[in-house]
Amino acid sequence: VVYTGAGGTKWVTYPRTYVDTYDKRPYRSDRVLSVHDGTLDYYLHQVDGQPAGANISPLIDGSSQYQTFGRYSARVKVDNTDLSEYYIAWLLWPKNEADWAVAESDFPEGPLVPGNSGVHAYSHYQVGGPEAFFDPATDLHEWHVYTQDWPPGLRRYYVDGRLIGSTTTPIYSGPQRWQLQVETKGNGAHSGHVLVDWVAVYGL
Repeated sequence: VVYTGAGGTKWVTYPRTYVDTYDKRPYRSDRVLSVHDGTLDYYLHQVDGQPAGANISPLIDGSSQYQTFGRYSARVKVDNTDLSEYYIAWLLWPKNEADWAVAESDFPEGPLVPGNSGVHAYSHYQVGGPEAFFDPATDLHEWHVYTQDWPPGLRRYYVDGRLIGSTTTPIYSGPQRWQLQVETKGNGAHSGHVLVDWVAVYGL
């Protein structure tokens, strides 16, 4: 447990021995994450000479990260800067790691480039076969509420309560955890912040 927040909410994070997806750089939550003014702050910058991200996860019931089915919601913005060597991909990940290709569900996802590049959602249901949704109207540099719904047999993705995509392709039904992942994808020395106003997790 690296942080205990309001109401005793506990958080864990990937250690620096874990590397990110694209460029295999260590997660550096110790140098990236902080909480101030009621906000979770990913300060994205170079650590030990290379870009560094962080990957944090809530203990939903105070002791476990996992539940089967639920709603996951967060109010997030990226400060208006060039963070093109970073990538946001908040995801549901299965307790059984071998199931990732039929279980992973990503939202919000996208590169942290300048301007409005929209936001993506992906629901994985087979190796190499995610169902993808794209909302070009959503600017990551503005405050938005991103919500995943995961009832039995269905996934839905919302921005500010507006449905941007849903799917009934084979939907995973085992326990998953919520990973608030910001990782590196490319090279550069830019710095900036991903800011999280609040998060909420519900059971179904």
